[in-house]
Amino acid sequence: MKQFNHKIFIAAVVVGGLFIGAVKGQEARSSWVKRMKTRDERKMKPQNPKEVVLDDYEIASFHNN
Repeated sequence: MKQFNHKIFIAAVVVGGLFIGAVKGQEARSSWVKRMKTRDERKMKPQNPKEVVLDDYEIASFHNN
């Protein structure tokens, strides 16, 4: 479900970027798209700073034991 929501968000950013680009120009469009993408990345970061995020190798080694 998270992946689906992420894809919908990216599609909305692209459509919004096209609209802003047509109205305000390419410079405003690129800054708006950059701002929206960083906003989405901040939401995807773990909320708990004490939580350890495992990479692919650590997850694979844990599940192979």
